[in-house]
Amino acid sequence: MSGESGEAGHSAGGEVFRSVYKLRFGYCDPAGIAFFPRLVEMVNWTVEDWFDSLRGATFRQIHIDRKEGVPAVSINVDFVGPAELGDRIRFDLRVEAVGRSSITLRIAAEKGDGDAVLKAVHTIVYCDLSGEKPKAMPIPDDLRLQIERYVADE
Repeated sequence: MSGESGEAGHSAGGEVFRSVYKLRFGYCDPAGIAFFPRLVEMVNWTVEDWFDSLRGATFRQIHIDRKEGVPAVSINVDFVGPAELGDRIRFDLRVEAVGRSSITLRIAAEKGDGDAVLKAVHTIVYCDLSGEKPKAMPIPDDLRLQIERYVADE
């Protein structure tokens, strides 16, 4: 899968993180339409790319070096239109809310012609992964400041 990631922009409601992925053959059904689990995977790639754009917060730094992580606790995806082989799909990420350890994200995807593909509400929780099982922990202050730049205004 080819991607162009790391573009941040501004909207009326805080910064927007943008990733663009080209829909390749292996991510489509025999009719050339995106296989829906692959689109959900791209939602996760967008989250990973967003973290990688934050200073000192790449997935490698968080998961491997710090033994922390951001596992998903919920994801709600509405598929609103098809994506087809060769489409370039733009994923826009905004932060809806930041709690003590949770982050709720809104991710919208559309094709280059502006047709919507999906809308997702995705909640992740910042966790300590050094123990036997993940344990929620406060989002580090330096990371929280970077995340809050993406909080959408009401």
